Amino acid sequence: MDVLARSALDQSSLLQTGAISVEELLRAYLARIEALDPELRAFVQLLPDRAIARARALDRQRNKRSNRDAMGPLWGLPTAMKDLHMARGTFTRLGSRAFRYLWTPIDDVTTAAVRRSSMIVLGKLATSELAILPFVHTELAPPTRNPWDLARYSGGSSGGSSAAVASGLLPIAVASDGAGSTRIPAAFCGLIGHKPTRGLVPNPFAPFEALSLSTIGPHARSVDDAAALLDVLAPEGPDARTRSWARAAKEPLARPLRVKVTCESPIAEVQPVVKTAVDRVARALASLGHHVAEGVAVGGTVDEFIPMFRYLAREMFVPRESALQPSTRYLRDDRHRTSKSSALEKRELFRAHVDRWLEGTDVYVTPTVASLAPEVGRWSLDDGEALFHAIAPLGAFTAAFNASGNPAISIPLWIEGAPVPVGVQLVGARGYDGALLSLARSVLEALGTPLCPLASLPARTARAR
Repeated sequence: MDVLARSALDQSSLLQTGAISVEELLRAYLARIEALDPELRAFVQLLPDRAIARARALDRQRNKRSNRDAMGPLWGLPTAMKDLHMARGTFTRLGSRAFRYLWTPIDDVTTAAVRRSSMIVLGKLATSELAILPFVHTELAPPTRNPWDLARYSGGSSGGSSAAVASGLLPIAVASDGAGSTRIPAAFCGLIGHKPTRGLVPNPFAPFEALSLSTIGPHARSVDDAAALLDVLAPEGPDARTRSWARAAKEPLARPLRVKVTCESPIAEVQPVVKTAVDRVARALASLGHHVAEGVAVGGTVDEFIPMFRYLAREMFVPRESALQPSTRYLRDDRHRTSKSSALEKRELFRAHVDRWLEGTDVYVTPTVASLAPEVGRWSLDDGEALFHAIAPLGAFTAAFNASGNPAISIPLWIEGAPVPVGVQLVGARGYDGALLSLARSVLEALGTPLCPLASLPARTARAR
């Protein structure tokens, strides 16, 4: 079996035993990136020389070390940071021409945690401008494409991360989520995408994001991989008993759960193929002994959510307004200025909507996105207002939980005849992350896909597999 097709945990285990060297694995990934990324455009900056030097240092470290317990479960693996994160010695362009020369000498809290785990930061990954749009098509580089179908977007704003992990350019990566930016690209690319409970993971964007909509979480090909990365990002673990997210993911649930299922939304019509995926997850949950019933749409509208995005976009310092894309300028327009108090009021309104929705329920099952990954160029980028309202339905099932602070995880399904994967979302009460991970793991095992396959890439790139 090709080592790059294995789970992140398996790859790290091979590194720690010396079955393969860190440098050998890294060079295999670099070869794959060279072959595939010119079409995918997942990376916006690559640091091969630094990464090779770090790989050699880790190989020397392993050869001197006798205690493998001191190595973390993701030890030695290459990864890359979304281009919102500060990583010393890199540009942090935030997907925008306005920040194209922003260079940083320091790591933020997320990058620092990744480095402490002895993962290798290989570069920076594409994001939409200021992480606003749910697809990556900026003025810095060509659009980031879906490895399952190059004519489609990989999602956003963590589209570089999803494209890289789904295509095997990286074994695992950190994503971030302000209205679905982890879950939407995970759904489009066939990955696990977990948005943790608000405050669970240290957030490097907190000083600039007064509403705390955004959270940091994993993009991974298995729940076990995702939980291992969550242990890196939130090392205190779920509670004193389990002490780690990896253990919590494998822990059987104490009782059958009360599950409700809905494909209803006031702002998006769900495609039949997505309904099929949701139904399969509902049937899998019932077969596992959970109590499954029909639910209703969560409350909230686009007009109620937009003021929060307007406030955050407007409050961010931008060195050159004219360098922004039209959709970003639309949100920042002084004519629609929103106060902090008004934005917080809307956030709490969503919190109340979601709390009522979850009353008497342990987990809700919904589509992650109502439709399949959209085609590249589907929308004009020149009319910011029209674009923003056209893409709003992509966040119909995700954005509410950023406002409410609830955890949500997207799991992938492959439906016969569908050109790309479909995502199904599991939502729980705040603090219910461990149970969601465990539930997602059991569902994927029941569906026969505990490890998501690598994307089926064009035949001309097969030599890089």
